[in-house]
Amino acid sequence: MAQVVKEHVHHYVLNASESNARREMPLTLLAQRVIEIATEHADIIGVGFDVMMKDNLAWVLSRMSIEMNRMPRVREEYSITTWIESYNRHYSERNMEITGANGEVLGFVRTIWFAIDLNKRTPGDLSMLESLAITVSDRPCPIEKQGRLRPIGEPTHVGEYRFRYSDIDFNNHVNSVKYMELLLNQWPLEYHQSHDIARFEIAYLHETHFDDEVKVNVAQVENVADAEILNENAVACRCRVIFK
Repeated sequence: MAQVVKEHVHHYVLNASESNARREMPLTLLAQRVIEIATEHADIIGVGFDVMMKDNLAWVLSRMSIEMNRMPRVREEYSITTWIESYNRHYSERNMEITGANGEVLGFVRTIWFAIDLNKRTPGDLSMLESLAITVSDRPCPIEKQGRLRPIGEPTHVGEYRFRYSDIDFNNHVNSVKYMELLLNQWPLEYHQSHDIARFEIAYLHETHFDDEVKVNVAQVENVADAEILNENAVACRCRVIFK
């Protein structure tokens, strides 16, 4: 039965097997946790996978912005709290706060979700989801909303990749987190060791599939990098990374 739960929290511990070379949570794992907790909350309020599938709809992550003061460290307890900021018939805005065990605010995430008609591959109508309307929270999120990510200029770096079996999700297209992995892998280990990511913003534009060959263009000026993944003539996603 659906519940009116305006905020949902999940507690975690960062294990060594989940950590990166800096002994911290990778940005990609945070994105995976964001998707997990959004799914949990959607189930609780009655707009989860099983309910949406009755109308042949599924939630699709469209945009995500992450700003972290720092990442959770190995064996550190942390929590993620999620709430819905707004919704209309086209999309829903959902936010997250990440805190440490002592209540320290580690960062925030903003996301935008669309419902897609699985047969037509077109946007679904959310106006009938009353559960979304009554669970909208007035809790603020202090980081900026997603800006428009425009086509990049002349790239300073170009990479290539062919998507493989492990990149594909249950919808038979490339998993949202795999795009992030591919983008972040354009910088060497030494760069990631000496730079933090102050803000990461990504917009998903077109699906890609198993065995698709893509090109990764990066245009970086000082600490700001704009990037895009190109599938033939279509842009699969665009991204902006601000390093510090």
